[in-house]
Amino acid sequence: MRYGLETRVPLLDYRIVEFALNLSPSLKINKEGIMKYLLKQVLYDYVPKQLFDRPKWGFSIPLDKWLKTDLKWLIDKYCSKNLIEDAGILKYEQVKKIIDLYIGGKNDYLYNRLWSIIVLHWFLYDHK
Repeated sequence: MRYGLETRVPLLDYRIVEFALNLSPSLKINKEGIMKYLLKQVLYDYVPKQLFDRPKWGFSIPLDKWLKTDLKWLIDKYCSKNLIEDAGILKYEQVKKIIDLYIGGKNDYLYNRLWSIIVLHWFLYDHK
């Protein structure tokens, strides 16, 4: 996470930190092992329980769509025959097969492989 930024400002207030440090452990983790117990109990007063009380899930971007539209130039630039052969790490014929299958809609899950190829060659050529 090169430019990751944590912005949890309300939890950085020293008074909240002092309060949390002085809480009984049973209010942080209850008998059933529920972590952040007190924080969740307060949250339930403001957010419907069914929206909050669920497993975590990640945030994903529509990379599959973007590589076929707005970011297609990345494939054209970093998966070009000249650049692939100049780097000498991958065989262009294999990269070309992946591109053709992906762009042709025969395997929509190849965008992850293409993204890895793009990042590898971006790092080799443009990352200073």
